[in-house]
Amino acid sequence: MKISNKTKRYLLLAQRVATQSIHDHFKHGAVLVKGGSVLNTAFNKDNYNRFGNRFRDTRTRGHATHHAELGCVLGLDRSITNGATMYVIRTNRLGQFRMSKPCIMCEEVMKFCGIKKVVYTTGESSVEKRRL
Repeated sequence: MKISNKTKRYLLLAQRVATQSIHDHFKHGAVLVKGGSVLNTAFNKDNYNRFGNRFRDTRTRGHATHHAELGCVLGLDRSITNGATMYVIRTNRLGQFRMSKPCIMCEEVMKFCGIKKVVYTTGESSVEKRRL
């Protein structure tokens, strides 16, 4: 997929947000956008997230941790998130983009919140866009 300037702008913002993550191995950043306005940004954390447990089989997968996608929607009413687009990235230690396809739990959370599209990095210079 060819990356537009607008998409690049949101992905670079998500990259800057991801640098704030204190997670040792995975630095994820997410940006929630609606109508050209950034609604929220978030990065992943190692702590648990009760809201995420609603969308995860805790018996087989353990308790939900604070993923960047979850952080973007926490505290926002569904009337605000409905119809929005989520941009998600993962970076390595050198700041290069890596695969950041949202997990099943995060996809379910985004659907629950009415987010209509997700754009995520699939490699150093490639992204994928999907409707939810």
